[in-house]
Amino acid sequence: DSLPRAMVPSPKTLLLGENEPSLKFEFGEQSIIGSMVEAASDVLYRRGLRDESSETVDLRKYQSLTLAVIRYEAPDGRFAPHVDHCNDSYVYLASLGCTANFMVKGPGMAEKRAFKFRSGDLLVFNASTRAALLHGVMSIDVASCPPGLSEAAPDLREHRYGVQCRMHV
Repeated sequence: DSLPRAMVPSPKTLLLGENEPSLKFEFGEQSIIGSMVEAASDVLYRRGLRDESSETVDLRKYQSLTLAVIRYEAPDGRFAPHVDHCNDSYVYLASLGCTANFMVKGPGMAEKRAFKFRSGDLLVFNASTRAALLHGVMSIDVASCPPGLSEAAPDLREHRYGVQCRMHV
């Protein structure tokens, strides 16, 4: 703890459960994570939003979920743009705390799209190599956590937590 603080602090993956970076849940296992993913999948289906590249995938029926959480400091927390290479998986990414300046670019997009990924927002995407979705966190907005949430969880005043649920289909 006597070391100087990094100029650009890197995101930190939290350890969960038995000091592991992720928790695993099987389909049908009762959990808040499963409930969140199932509710989000139901909304996607009701609105007719489906992965057009994979007509056979039903996001309401999966094999398992893995949960991981990454903590970003405001304002310099970032995660370099990258493409996931997790075939047969989809990511449900929830944002808690400060607002992330997020970017995405798919193969069919002429330009990248940057947007504010606010606390409570959920992003769902195909994480396969075939989908080739470039995505990343460019920065974190200072003092952007909703007031009621920052009062209940003071650490969120200066941080953003990316809660990632990877669905294995």
